[in-house]
Order: sequence, then structure tokens, then C-alpha cells
Amino acid sequence: MKRYSANQPAPYGLYISARHMDVRFVGADGENLEGKHDVAYRRVPTWLAVLLAPALGGAFVLAFPLIVLGAIFGTLGGAIVKRVSRRHGYVARGGWQPAAAYFDNKEKPRHEDEPASEELADLDAEVGAKAEAEKRGDDS
Repeated sequence: MKRYSANQPAPYGLYISARHMDVRFVGADGENLEGKHDVAYRRVPTWLAVLLAPALGGAFVLAFPLIVLGAIFGTLGGAIVKRVSRRHGYVARGGWQPAAAYFDNKEKPRHEDEPASEELADLDAEVGAKAEAEKRGDDS
């Protein structure tokens, strides 16, 4: 098959570029093939276009309701998530915020030799128990 590029005179017919998902039609012999710049098109034989047309039309008819339902549910789902989670809606959007982790002061990084807060609470309870025992005069 001969290759044609955009703005090149081409014979009557249907032209397709599978790599760039583009389909063009030339209405008369010698017209320029309108299309994307630097894209190669190939002419589809008329008999093949006639044979494939019902199959492509049928696939479109079967898929179109699913496309519409997907768009409706996607829009409604997004609206529901936005309404329900106004405070934490940013989680559903999934934007990239690299500074958010840096400015979050809820938990500071801990050094390896610094004890955890649970360990400090346990140690404080143990010291308190020993102090009580000393007040009572126990030598344990």
C-alpha cells in the first residue's frame, strides 16, 4: 500500500493512520489529504471499508450505552465523594503535594537513641511504683 502524508494530493477514498488513531476522507481525486502534520496515512480499499462498516457500527451501538453509563456514574460518584468528604476531599482528588509532609508537625522524627513515648510512660510508671514502695518502707 502506498503511503500518503498530510497536504499531499491523494485519490478519492478513506485514509487511516493506525499509529496516530486518525481517519481522513478525500472526496475527489487530486484533493489534498487534510491531516496531522508529519503523519503517514494509508488508503483503505473501498471493499474493505464496506465490509467493516457494519461491524464497526455494531461495536459502537453496543458500546455507546456502556460509555454513557460510565460517564454518568463517574460524574455522580465524584459529586457524592466531594459532598460526603468535604473535609478530606483532597484525598479523593489525589494531587501531588510534596511540601505537605514537610509542614505536617503532628509527629516529629525520632532519633534512634531517643526512647519512644510508650517507653517513657512505662519508665515513669516504674519510677512512680518504686517511689511509693520507698515511702511505705519496702525494700524491693
